[in-house]
Amino acid sequence: MITVLHPPPFATVQDLGRPGYLHAAVARSGALDPFALALANILVGNDPGAAGIEWGLAGGELRIERDTTIALTGAKARATLGGRGVASDRAVHAAAGDVLRITLIEEGAWLYLAIAGGIDVPPVLGSRATYLPARFGGLEGRLLRAGDRLPTGEPGSRVPPTDGRGMDGAASWGAQPIAVLPGPDRHLLPAAAWSWLTQTEFRVSHAVSRMGYRLEGSQPPFSFPGDLPSAPACIGTIQLPPGGEPIVLLPDGPSVGGYARVAVVATADIGRLVQRRPGEAIRFHAIGLEEARTRLRDQWAAHGRQG
Repeated sequence: MITVLHPPPFATVQDLGRPGYLHAAVARSGALDPFALALANILVGNDPGAAGIEWGLAGGELRIERDTTIALTGAKARATLGGRGVASDRAVHAAAGDVLRITLIEEGAWLYLAIAGGIDVPPVLGSRATYLPARFGGLEGRLLRAGDRLPTGEPGSRVPPTDGRGMDGAASWGAQPIAVLPGPDRHLLPAAAWSWLTQTEFRVSHAVSRMGYRLEGSQPPFSFPGDLPSAPACIGTIQLPPGGEPIVLLPDGPSVGGYARVAVVATADIGRLVQRRPGEAIRFHAIGLEEARTRLRDQWAAHGRQG
């Protein structure tokens, strides 16, 4: 059991999501940075897709109610457990009654907490992921709040790293460009649109959520197509609304959209994109489908799961 003492402004229970329901307008949901969650789970001996806590925006406190193992991955945070410093990307023993205190997120945007056995809330449509827009999954379909008690499962049979130490995390977000592939509506836009997208330095705006990140940049030097019929959209779709500020759709985003789908972020780079904070720079560079597939296979191989 985990008891929430002082929650951050934004924390939910997430796993790797619920695929297979887009036709019913149910978003996949799941961790914004799936590779960081998978790494945390591997470190504590869980299946990579076990449910953990996705933690953002600021600090907070949780109490661990039984002896167990935990790991923090994703964003780099200033953290203590029972008064002792906790490093990222490491398996750490927690004694019953230890308080995990996050005082500051120093780098990145989203922190992941895994505990041996995973967060054992009831699955909905095969997943424990919180889907906030529809208010289901996770803990009552909502953000965590003070006084919440999260049940944990029995530790699994997976063997964590033998020395209890970590693996390379997903960090190193820095200024590396984010890989993108052409979107299904690229042909509806002039050639200048692709050049503008891949040559402009954008900034993450303050209009960010689990549904999508809006980006700010120079005004596009081209005209937009007229009204488009709603069409399917996936995680990573870059929509280009008439205002010229691209929107990157994320796990809680809509399953269809009416803006031009100019590009799609390579799945292997989704984690690197979401770890950028408002005001931080983002650049895109184009890759091909085979390279995107190879990068995704390599990424999941490094995180103990086949994509």
